[in-house]
Amino acid sequence: MYNMAGGILSFISAIPLQSDTDTEGNDMVCTYLIILGFLLLVLYISLFIYNRWVVGKKVRQHPCKYCGHMVNAVSQCCSAPVEERFMAGRCSKCGKPTRTVCATCKRELY
Repeated sequence: MYNMAGGILSFISAIPLQSDTDTEGNDMVCTYLIILGFLLLVLYISLFIYNRWVVGKKVRQHPCKYCGHMVNAVSQCCSAPVEERFMAGRCSKCGKPTRTVCATCKRELY
């Protein structure tokens, strides 16, 4: 374990993040790191938007512990499909926050 940590530390210390011989002031490694950070930020934001708007709209099935089948979640108030978010559901018909129930046996899923 010590040899691996020593190898990693020596590799990191060998990376020329700032060189003393560069007199013009344009350090290319820092520029590459800034571009890489910007690309990672853009990738993270695009995956977040994709997950929120595309995947979040798809109907998901849940296992019902009473009837034992994979069922669609419907709202308790209107028996309409539920727009699911993390730990919350919203009725697609009336728009109110609601509990999710099994479409078959009408018992709570969670």
